[in-house]
Amino acid sequence: MPRNVPLLPYYFLVVVLSASLATPRQMVPLVVQAYGLAIISGLYWGFLPSIDYATRLLALTGVATVALQLSAQRCRETALRRQSEQTLNLTFDNSAAGVALADASGRLLRVNPALCDMLGRDTQTLLTLSWPDITHPDDIALEQPLVEAMLANRRDGYRLKKQFLRGDGSSIWVDLSRSCVRGPGGHLEFFIGQGVDISAEMAAQDALARSEETLRHTLDQCSMGLAICAPGTGAILQANSKLCSELNLTPAVLKGSSLFEVFGALEQVSAEDAQSLTPVDQAPLESLLRGEIDCYGVRVRLQWAGFLRGWGELQLSNIRDASGAVRHVLLELDDITEIVAQTEYLQVAAASGVVGIWDWDPVHDELTWDSVMYQLYGVQPERFSGAVEAWAQTVHPEDRHFAERELQAAVRGERDYAIRFRVVWPDGSVRFIQAASRRFFDGEGRVVRILGVNYDVTELVQTQERLQTEQHRLGATLDALLDPHLMLGPVHDDAGSIVDLRILRANPAAAAYNHMALEDFVGARVRQFWPEHVVDGLYDRYLAVLSNGKPLVLDNFPLHHSQQGGLRHFDIRAVKVSEEVSVVWRDVSERIAMEEALERRATIDSLTTLMNREEVFTQMNRILADDQRRGGELGVLFCDLDHFKDVNDRYGHHAGDAVLQAMAQRIRSCLRESDLAARIGGDELLVVLPGLHGLPDALTIAEKLRRLASEAVPLPQGLVQISISVGVALASAGESPDELIARADTAMYTAKQQGRDQVVAIN
Repeated sequence: MPRNVPLLPYYFLVVVLSASLATPRQMVPLVVQAYGLAIISGLYWGFLPSIDYATRLLALTGVATVALQLSAQRCRETALRRQSEQTLNLTFDNSAAGVALADASGRLLRVNPALCDMLGRDTQTLLTLSWPDITHPDDIALEQPLVEAMLANRRDGYRLKKQFLRGDGSSIWVDLSRSCVRGPGGHLEFFIGQGVDISAEMAAQDALARSEETLRHTLDQCSMGLAICAPGTGAILQANSKLCSELNLTPAVLKGSSLFEVFGALEQVSAEDAQSLTPVDQAPLESLLRGEIDCYGVRVRLQWAGFLRGWGELQLSNIRDASGAVRHVLLELDDITEIVAQTEYLQVAAASGVVGIWDWDPVHDELTWDSVMYQLYGVQPERFSGAVEAWAQTVHPEDRHFAERELQAAVRGERDYAIRFRVVWPDGSVRFIQAASRRFFDGEGRVVRILGVNYDVTELVQTQERLQTEQHRLGATLDALLDPHLMLGPVHDDAGSIVDLRILRANPAAAAYNHMALEDFVGARVRQFWPEHVVDGLYDRYLAVLSNGKPLVLDNFPLHHSQQGGLRHFDIRAVKVSEEVSVVWRDVSERIAMEEALERRATIDSLTTLMNREEVFTQMNRILADDQRRGGELGVLFCDLDHFKDVNDRYGHHAGDAVLQAMAQRIRSCLRESDLAARIGGDELLVVLPGLHGLPDALTIAEKLRRLASEAVPLPQGLVQISISVGVALASAGESPDELIARADTAMYTAKQQGRDQVVAIN
């Protein structure tokens, strides 16, 4: 190269360029080579030694030093970046939480093993899916607004509990944290999602919620008033509606109250005297709340607005955990108004001589009666020894063994002594006694006392016997009925609604009508056994009888009856009897069919089955009125068989009848659906043609009829050739049927005069 070309900077150009690619160690040989070339070229060209060349060489040394520093810095940054990436990869792959990267469209870019295990899918399968694909359908709409807000740069992340779909179709609950990475311009590059399986936690929460709901439902459905209270303070945490009703307080007021306030509003009632009232002692309540005692009970008076409503049994109990600590206080308030009323009734009954009380010690065989017992048995106190044997002697001989056996069964602890038996008074009269008792046991479970009552049920038994007699008489009467009879009773669901009707009783006629044995028929349900009753509306009519008590009267009711082979007609009567429906029906299908047959006979000619004279005149009057309104014309064909008398004379009247029937059939085959045909005389036939457009229409039909009638009629005696003469007339305005037929008759006679077997029209 020429001396004036400065090569010195180019020797170090490679050094500078390698700073972006090589490490400092890799750059040292390049620096040494650059210095060697610079010194050799300076010696060769005589630049050395010179201050200018040395200055340049020194400047390039600085450049090389900077290049080495830049290379070292780049290597350090690269090492740090690799270390960060390695740390990130290790953290990503070994994280206990499920982690996923997704692009802005939601497609999964990378997933860690924890997420694969969590979702029950492999990595390759997950990378073919998008974020919505692994999200439960119920949660897509919940998450979509949050994703749209991140895409719109309104937020950078969110956290929520949602469900993901596993590979087997099941779902899991995940606590999800999702954020995004944005580019320099703020656009979203990809999502980072991290989730932890919280299915067990959600299941526990769901179980807790169900448990709480079950507790609330149990409290609300309980027949007695219940409340759960806090220990120590007695604050009411939860109370059911029954307790609110008993205390006449709203749920909001009761829940904010304490047991001290509830006790302060109640009055204690003496168990012996319901009129003896004192304020409820709160000292036992305080002792119970401190955990010193576990139970406390008291009888209280229930009142609304200062008026007595009844009595209640109030019971408080401590509920302790396994360690013995009191967790809750349970309040129970049972309405005993009816029990108190019954007790008062028994007291009044005993005082008035209605109910007798007895007390027996089976160990010592000591039987004690009150004064009413002597009245019930007709025994004088001085004649009663006070032993069971003395009582047994008063029992009717036919009932004695049974009564003694039941008493011994009660002593053995097998069952309570509660029987009905007869006693014989000294005067020989018989009374019925009902017994009820309660047994008392010792520590070893032996019966040591039986306390009971007796009361006279003679009138009740006699009434029941009379009722049974009437029922037997009624049953015999119903069984003797020729018409089917049923007693239907309602079938209720758990909510008390009527869901069906059951056949409670039926007479033999009802079972026979349905082709079933009586024992199979009784017990069937209407909706299952007779679904046609539901379809035809009869089932709803029975329910209406039950609800409003109005009798049901149906005549000629059409009903599909599968056991009788289809549609039948019935006269049905149903009335409400107590809470049942008494139903009687009669099949009137044959009567209806007979009535319809009689109606048809009144309008049809029996030989030809064509209309008779009266019916065709009635129909003509109707058709004339319709045609005048609609603008159509009415045509009449008056037909008479030619030489019909000769057929009767030669072959007999049976042959003549056969010819008439054949002609009637041929006439019907020529007519339209709206046309009418009738026999108005011996061999005179009339055809009525409504809705014609003019006389040519009538002539066309008449000519067709004439040609068809001229065909021979086959008879047992052979073929009979016969013809007809037809007179045609169109109705004029205001013309009566008689006038119209008379004109057609005139036209028919004209046809006969002109040689028969032809059609003649008349204006």
